[in-house]
Amino acid sequence: MAKRRVGLFYLSLVVSALLPLQMSAGLLDWFSSLSPRAQKIKQTLEGFDKEIDQALRDYQVPGIAIGVVVDGHVIYAKGFGIREIGKTQPVTIDTLFGLGSCTKAFTSFLAGTFVEEGLFNWDDKVIDLLPDFRLYDNYATQHLTMRDLLTHRSGMPRHDYMWYNSTFTRDEVMARLRFLEPTCEIRDRYNYNNLMYLSAGCVMEKKGGKSWEHLISDRILKPLGMKSTNFTVADMQQFSDHSSSHIERGDVVKKMAQRDFTAVGPSGSMNSNVSDLIHWVEMQLNQGVYKDKIIIGGSTLQEMHSPQVVVSGTPEHKEAFLSTYGIGWGVISYRGHYLVSHDGGVDGFTAVVSLLPNEKIGIIVLGNKNLSTLPRFIALDALDRILELTPIAWIKEGVEVYRKGKEALKMMKQNEGLSRKQNTQPSHPLDDYVGEYEHPGYGTIQIAINEEGKLEGIFNRIRSTLDHWHYDVFIVSAESEDLLLSREGSKFTFRANFDGEVDELVVPFEPSTSDILFKKKRSSKFESNAYLEKFVGKYVIYGVTVEIELRNNTLVSIIPGQPVFELIPTVVNEFSVKSKTGYTVRFMMSPNDLVEEVLLVQPFGAFTAKPKQ
Repeated sequence: MAKRRVGLFYLSLVVSALLPLQMSAGLLDWFSSLSPRAQKIKQTLEGFDKEIDQALRDYQVPGIAIGVVVDGHVIYAKGFGIREIGKTQPVTIDTLFGLGSCTKAFTSFLAGTFVEEGLFNWDDKVIDLLPDFRLYDNYATQHLTMRDLLTHRSGMPRHDYMWYNSTFTRDEVMARLRFLEPTCEIRDRYNYNNLMYLSAGCVMEKKGGKSWEHLISDRILKPLGMKSTNFTVADMQQFSDHSSSHIERGDVVKKMAQRDFTAVGPSGSMNSNVSDLIHWVEMQLNQGVYKDKIIIGGSTLQEMHSPQVVVSGTPEHKEAFLSTYGIGWGVISYRGHYLVSHDGGVDGFTAVVSLLPNEKIGIIVLGNKNLSTLPRFIALDALDRILELTPIAWIKEGVEVYRKGKEALKMMKQNEGLSRKQNTQPSHPLDDYVGEYEHPGYGTIQIAINEEGKLEGIFNRIRSTLDHWHYDVFIVSAESEDLLLSREGSKFTFRANFDGEVDELVVPFEPSTSDILFKKKRSSKFESNAYLEKFVGKYVIYGVTVEIELRNNTLVSIIPGQPVFELIPTVVNEFSVKSKTGYTVRFMMSPNDLVEEVLLVQPFGAFTAKPKQ
C-alpha cells in the first residue's frame, strides 16, 4: 500500500525454478483471433521472456505474472518463477497476488457507480453523507468532499502506523481520525492517504446498505466475471493457486507473514490474478463496456482517468515530466503518451496496473516480493516495446538502482552514529520508563523490559527492541516481525514532567507532521479504592485542617475557604492537583504503610502537613 523506495538485498535463485507458464486451452483461445495491430504488437514482445527470466535473478524476485491487452485482445499472458521460495510450484496467470493500492481504482470505480445512480456527487461534502465523520481540523471536517477523499487532497498525511497490524475495526479507525494531525490545509497539495480511501468506502457502505466488499463484488467482480478476486488473506489461501509473500532481509529472500488489511480494505486489501485483471483492464479500455454490457458510463470513467491534482516534487524519471492523480489512478505523460497507472504494495507483494486509454493498451504486472521495483520497470520496458519507442533499458538500469540502493542503506547505517552523543546515560533507571503510553489516535505503546534486560516497545502487537542511543533517546534495533516498512532505526524519546518523573514518549511515526506524543498512563492500581483509602484523613498545616476525602473513586482535598481540588494519581503515593500546574501532593509513608506526613509542593515552595491526632 506504500509507495516508497526500499532497501534491496541479495539472493540466488535456481534457474531451473523459473518455469514458464504452460498455455491452457483458454489462453490459446485468447490468441486465436488477434487483430492485425494486436498481432504486430505481439511480435514486438518476442524475446521478452528471456529478459524477464534474467530480471528475476537480478532483482531476486521469486515470481512474476504479466498480462498485456491490446484492442481488446490478450497478446501476452504468462507467469514466471515460483509461488514460494524453497518450493517448485510455478507462477501462472491464475496465481493470486496481493494488489495493495491497485485496490483504490476499484474503490473509486465503485464511487463512480454511486455518482451515476445519484446517490451522491463527486463534490458532495463527506459530513453530509457520513454525519459522524470528524477530522482534526474543523474546517476540513465541514468542507471535505468525496472528490477530495479520492484524490488525496485532504491535507492529511498517511498516519499508516496507526492502523498497521492493529486490531481496530473500521469504525474504530474512523473514530480516531479526529486525533490525527494534518500536514496542510485541505486542497493545498497532494497528500497520499489510505485512511481517506477507507472513509470513502465507509460512505458507500452507509449509502449502499452493504459492506464495501459486497458492493465491490456486486457492482464490479460479478459483472466482469472476476471469480478469483477476493478481499482477505484467508480467502486468498482457499485457492490452490496463490502466491506466498516474500521479503529480503539480511541479504536473504524469505517468506513473509501476510497481514489482514480488512480495517482499511477500500485502500488496499484486494487479491487477484492476471486472468481476472484482464477483464478489469478490458472494460477500462472499452469505455466502461464489457461484453456489450455497460458497467459504467464512459464520461464517468473519463473523469476518473483525468488529472485532478498535481503531484508535487521532482518527477521520478525524465520520461514522465508531469505527474498528476486522477480519481483512483495516477495520470502522467509518458514519452508523449497519456498513461493512467497505479502501483500497489502490501506485505510481500508489489503490483502495477497501467492503461493507455488512447491506444487501447493495458499492462498488468504482479510480483511476490515486498515493494520490489521490478514490476514498475517491467511495465515501462513493455510500454516502450509496444509503442515501438526508442528503447530505454529500464530493467537493466533498474538493477543498478537496486544495487546502489543496497549500498546506500549500508552507508546510511554506518553514518548514523555520527550524530550520536557518546558516553551518555539515561536520566532514570530503566524501570522508570516501563508502563503504558497513550495517544487518542494511535492507541497504546507498552514499554517493558525484555529477557535481555533492554527496553522493549510493544505497539500494535509488534515488539521492538530499544537500545540506548543517548540521553533519554532509544533506537529501534530489532523487530519481532518483518514489516511492510521496517521501523528499525527509529528513535523513541522519553520526556520527564515538572517533577522529574518520566511521563511522555515521542515517536516519529509520521514524518510529515510533528512526532507523535504518547502520554504515560497511570497504573490502574493507583485508581483502586483500596489504594486511595489509605490517604483519606485530616491533616494539619500551620494550624489549618485539610481534609482528604474519597468521592466517586477520586481523592479530593478540602481546604477551608477554597474550592474542592481533585487529586490525580501520578506515581506511587504521589498526586497532581487537577487544574493547578506545578502543584503536587506527596504522601510520606511509614514502614507499615501509614501516612506519616504530607509534602505539598507548589511553584513557590514546599510545605509539610501532619496527620491530625
